Amino acid sequence: MAAIPLRDGYGACLVTGLGPMACALDFFSAEMPSVDELADAEPLILDHHVLRGQPTEINVIGDEPPPPWWVWLGRRDLPSGVSERVDSHAGWSWLPAQIAAQRRWDHTLPAFAKEAYRTGQGKATSLLDMTGTSASWAELDRLPRCRSLVWSGPDRGLREALVAHPIVSDLTWVDAPRRVDLTGTYLTRLRLSASDVDVARLPDDLETLKLDEDTRVASVVAADEGRWLRLTTDHAEVPRGLNGLWDLELTGDGTISADTVRDLRDLRRLRLTWRSAPGELSGAFALSSMSRLTDVKLIGAYGMSARTLPELPSLSWLVCDGLYRKAAAAIETRYRDADVRVDITGIENEWREF
Repeated sequence: MAAIPLRDGYGACLVTGLGPMACALDFFSAEMPSVDELADAEPLILDHHVLRGQPTEINVIGDEPPPPWWVWLGRRDLPSGVSERVDSHAGWSWLPAQIAAQRRWDHTLPAFAKEAYRTGQGKATSLLDMTGTSASWAELDRLPRCRSLVWSGPDRGLREALVAHPIVSDLTWVDAPRRVDLTGTYLTRLRLSASDVDVARLPDDLETLKLDEDTRVASVVAADEGRWLRLTTDHAEVPRGLNGLWDLELTGDGTISADTVRDLRDLRRLRLTWRSAPGELSGAFALSSMSRLTDVKLIGAYGMSARTLPELPSLSWLVCDGLYRKAAAAIETRYRDADVRVDITGIENEWREF
């Protein structure tokens, strides 16, 4: 049983069987819960958006461990009605996403928006692309079930439209202006593309910020300095203002400098991907200040050796997908007696070995 940190408190989940199987619990508290407080919590039943009584019981797919910021509290008896066989499959991250989505539906989204969504006769459009068209905001008025929007260029009423349409939670903004202000909107996901932004002010409930390769954002203003964000950036840079970040996926070319993440001292999960050779991580000693970094995945790190990474006191899972054979063997040797799970795939011979 685990407590799951959310921006405004804690949810919880329960592992219900081998596989593993797990479910979110119908529980929330402002403070860290105890085992006793969760003893009678029942599985969370979802009824947000199109869902009508869907349980949150899932078979967890993939081999990734639960997020490293979850707090494991102990054991309890299984609630009555928990299924022995579950047909739904999802990753661990699906559980907190559903807890947050249900809380937003119950406590944040205005009644008029929920009513329009449930009773609206408009087309159930999942994505409305308003780039390069003369479409007006009246079109969005006719689509009360629209949850994703693509926009291009200056604001031109975008922020006000998002505030007026709380069901829209996903925005892709192409060629965004120098100053982006999305505060007060109901967005949970933002993607910026082909943009050069000086400052982006984000809504408090934003969960995912995606920066495309052709996008540069100098600074970000986010709740708790980005603690609740999952930042995915397709270039090896992190905007200023995100020193509270826990979760980062960063892609770069041949050499990625760890200096770009030097200030992220509370980072818990790090994914680095190299698009091209030599796949080197320079200045890796900068990671040594990250005392809570638990989960590291390196993709295409062909320039890595057994000593590239500094000692990381909280490291419990290291994945390397794409290594030369000698480096792979040395890394396995380094961590053989450590309490670190090491998964290495994509091993290749070095050219000089042929």
